[in-house]
Amino acid sequence: MQRTYASFTLRWGGVVIVLFVIYHLLHLTWNVIHPGGPAPEPYGRVVNGFQIWSVVLAYTIAVIAVGLHVRHGTWSALTTLGANTSALARKRINAAAYAVAGLLTIGFLLPPFAIVFGFVS
Repeated sequence: MQRTYASFTLRWGGVVIVLFVIYHLLHLTWNVIHPGGPAPEPYGRVVNGFQIWSVVLAYTIAVIAVGLHVRHGTWSALTTLGANTSALARKRINAAAYAVAGLLTIGFLLPPFAIVFGFVS
């Protein structure tokens, strides 16, 4: 039986995602915790929080876990819908799953890295 890294890490990736969602809500939605200092508006909380490298590292780990989940979910959904009919189809499904997960992961990582490296202030 074949297992991808994404399917192998689903359990612990899920734990990371749940913990991150709790942190994310406490920080950006409910304004309970203030890494980088308090700010009244969400934009300020994002910029203040992402100026700290440890916050960016935690966010990166969580987003990679989400990307692995999305990769596995995309592949599983397309397989369940009947697209997995041949070796060529499996390659296309795999490519589509990696493309969706990669675009999502890169898209969510651009803002924190732009802030931590000083492109956004």
